[in-house]
Amino acid sequence: MTNAEEWTLLRRHRRKPLVEPAEYKRFETVACDRDALQRLLPHRDPLLFVDRVTAVSEDRETIVGERNLAPDDPTFAGHFPEYPLYPGTFQVEAIGQLGLCLWYFRQFSDRLDVGTDARPASVRATRIGGALFNAPAPPDRTATIVAQRLDDDGFRASIIGQFLIDESVCCTAIGEVVFLDGD
Repeated sequence: MTNAEEWTLLRRHRRKPLVEPAEYKRFETVACDRDALQRLLPHRDPLLFVDRVTAVSEDRETIVGERNLAPDDPTFAGHFPEYPLYPGTFQVEAIGQLGLCLWYFRQFSDRLDVGTDARPASVRATRIGGALFNAPAPPDRTATIVAQRLDDDGFRASIIGQFLIDESVCCTAIGEVVFLDGD
């Protein structure tokens, strides 16, 4: 995908959800909590930005998760104390982390749970194709995170994703990772 194509896709989804919330009903329900996420992701608190995975599309192209924006999160004390907002960089990171969860469910397409033998993929972010910020992400809300596969050749993978509050798109981003161990 070219840079121009990425920006066209970002602009198209700046305010429009990648997946309408009503369509989530057609997705397969996943019960993936923080313990399971720690088997999928190399991240830990305070930099684990996905609290749960709730659904994955039947074709394993799209995944839905959540992040609780607790008012007592120290982020809000330092990120505009008079007008607390969840940082855009954390939103982009949450989208990327959910994209890694999608990679797992694509690899194990017969599973809707996270096996006890699951291990985080060895990856490195190589590029953010772009990020657009449309609405604030205030505390005391639950954000819905959506990630959708754009490309995956076994070595490099890219996604587009969104961070939403009350069905309003706060952030739309495209990111790319490279798999270090050939997964």
